Amino acid sequence: MFIVLMLSFSAVTTAANTHVVSDDTKPLAKDLQIEPLEVPSQYNDKQESSNVSEYVYILKNIFHIVFFISMASIALLSYLQAKKTIFSPIKTEIFKTQLKAFEEVISHFQNKGLVELKRDLDMDEIIRINSAELFDSYVTTFMKHEVAMRPDFLKEAKKNVVGGIVSMEYWQDNFQLVTPDVSDFPAMAEPNDPALKLAKWNDRKYGMVNFTQKYKDASDEISRFQNSPLLPSQLKKLLKDYSDLVGETLTAVGVAIEVAGKEMPLHFQTKESLGKFKPSWIGNIHNDKVPDLEAKAIEILNFINVYLRVDYLSKDGF
Repeated sequence: MFIVLMLSFSAVTTAANTHVVSDDTKPLAKDLQIEPLEVPSQYNDKQESSNVSEYVYILKNIFHIVFFISMASIALLSYLQAKKTIFSPIKTEIFKTQLKAFEEVISHFQNKGLVELKRDLDMDEIIRINSAELFDSYVTTFMKHEVAMRPDFLKEAKKNVVGGIVSMEYWQDNFQLVTPDVSDFPAMAEPNDPALKLAKWNDRKYGMVNFTQKYKDASDEISRFQNSPLLPSQLKKLLKDYSDLVGETLTAVGVAIEVAGKEMPLHFQTKESLGKFKPSWIGNIHNDKVPDLEAKAIEILNFINVYLRVDYLSKDGF
């Protein structure tokens, strides 16, 4: 009985309490106000930490980019500097060798006029040799029985000869190709009639123009300049032009011989007049036929002056 009463009392008590609670909550519901939701401080800390990590990541990437760009720039600059260091001595040696080549060309033409340039080609000696040959041929043609030429005259005059050139006309008229069938050619008969002799003499073309070793050396030197790998192509062209003028200068000796030959019957009609024959006479004729070597030499020197900027360097005092 006691137990039952206790249980009932508990139930009543619980029900009473429940009723009280229910009665207490009704007036609170009427006065309820919604307050702003406050974010927990822990959530804010996590968001700030996430932002900081993002900034650190961006800064780290920027640093990496700057670092690699800097390293690449340093590597490039180091390569360029090393390239200069390695190749600079080679370029310097090449430039020194090139200057020597320029020096040789300059020394060949510097302070030389037409007279000096012709002297380098040994033109006076060449004219003397070919004049002696002309003189011998003239005496043999017109005064063979009146004047006795010294047997070794022509041989002595041509002792310095190392080669010669012939005109195309003379070659076609006086030379024939040797073949297995034809190897011997009869000598052409000389006319005995003075008028025919004179006509044939006046119709003659200059034959071989003999030249000396000195001429050959000078011509070879110009060719060596042309073939130098150290000289610029434009300078080589100017040297080629000068080389052509050198050949024309030698050819002009033949032209002068031909002109003088036609005048000899007018000036040397007796054996006494032969004593007045002088190679300088033919030299004067040659002077009128020779090309302008000096102008081309000046052009070569001016090109070198501009190419090496000699005036600019002299003005700045190096």
